[in-house]
Parts: sequence; structure tokens; C-alpha cells
Amino acid sequence: MRFGLSVPVLLFTSATLVLAAACGDARHSGGNATPSPTPGAERAVVAAPIDKLELIVRESAPPQFAVRILSGLPSGCARFDEARIAGRSGTTMTIAVTNTMPSDNTIACTAIYGTHEAIVELGMDFVAGTEYLVRVNDKELRFTAR
Repeated sequence: MRFGLSVPVLLFTSATLVLAAACGDARHSGGNATPSPTPGAERAVVAAPIDKLELIVRESAPPQFAVRILSGLPSGCARFDEARIAGRSGTTMTIAVTNTMPSDNTIACTAIYGTHEAIVELGMDFVAGTEYLVRVNDKELRFTAR
């Protein structure tokens, strides 16, 4: 009895069915897959290295100030997290700049140093002629308000 199907077509069809069955996930329930966690997906927040600080004076009345921050991404695994004002006490402002890194220290990361630029607005609450200190992680910037 001949069905008119060639051997290659039968082999392809059989292989496709076997592959589809092998790719099925036993975790499926009611059509919903349970995602598996990605190894090393957990990340830790760490202080970013600070490469450069620059004061920006906005031409307004009264003048407004901001800080341009060039921070480091010390490996291919580092991702910029945030740059934010963490506090102010008198004439001292503290800015925290953070990256995230994989929590698992055994993950291999490329040795590529990258950078990220952020601008943090300091506002205009400054007294002309007064010296101010801006601490950004381990670096400092001093300026006198005008």
C-alpha cells in the first residue's frame, strides 16, 4: 500500500513531533508556565567610583546650582543605579551615587571600565559669598555661592 509520502517527509515530520515533545515543559499547568529564576539575577547596590565632579551654575536670579558627576562602571557587570541627594547639614550636601553588581561573586565579568554621567540639581537655597561643600561618595567639591 502506497500513501504517496516520501521517506524524507516522514522523517522530518517525525523529528518535528519528537522535538516539540522534548521542548514541552513539565511545569506547565493550565497553560501557565512557571518562570525559572535566572542564575545570578540577584544584584547588590554598591557605591560607584567617582571620576569627576563639575559645578554647574545656572544663570537665573538667584543662581541655581547643579553638579555634573562622572561615575565609573568598573566592569561589564556594573550597572548605574542612581545619583541622589542623600542629605544636607548646614553648608554641606551629600550625594550618593550607586551602581548595582551581581550578588554572586563567582560570576565572571569583563574587565571593561565604563562611565556614566549624571546631573544632580542642588537648587537655589544658597547664601551669596558662603562656601559650600558637596560630598559625592569619596570625592568633594567646594564652591562659593554668588
